[in-house]
Amino acid sequence: SSNPRIGDVIQKLAPFLKMYGEYVKNFDKAVELITVWSEKSPPFQELIADIQKREVCANLTLQHHMLEPVQRIPRYELLLKDYVRKLPPASPDRADAEKALEMIFMVAKHSNAAIAEMERLQNLWEVYQRLGLEDDIVDPSNELIKEGPVLKISSRNSTSEKYLFL
Repeated sequence: SSNPRIGDVIQKLAPFLKMYGEYVKNFDKAVELITVWSEKSPPFQELIADIQKREVCANLTLQHHMLEPVQRIPRYELLLKDYVRKLPPASPDRADAEKALEMIFMVAKHSNAAIAEMERLQNLWEVYQRLGLEDDIVDPSNELIKEGPVLKISSRNSTSEKYLFL
């Protein structure tokens, strides 16, 4: 109560929040695995159901609890925006809070970039699989720009439909 500030504390912790990017980019796969194993394994499904019945779970599913870390960074960002907006201009915490908000924004940007990169690689992998290409020629530096049907027009004015991966 003698020095009411949070900006400096958040600045110290913000760099560690980048690890959420790893969690976030693997979130969809983790939820999919929970679903698959719940369908495949009755003992696994029973274990999850038993855990979810516990009072500490607050009647929420495992997937709901797994979503909490995904929502954490955006919540911090909203909280800090509101905090900075309501701080008096002469507050001793203003500069630190603004810096903390900037750091949280960069963490959110890092998480979003990690998700986008994972989605890009997943889309590329799916194209390689659809084309039946060998694993050893998959190049992660490639990028799928667009795909879809095209109409090939030959010199004899005949047309044929092709499917193009750009």
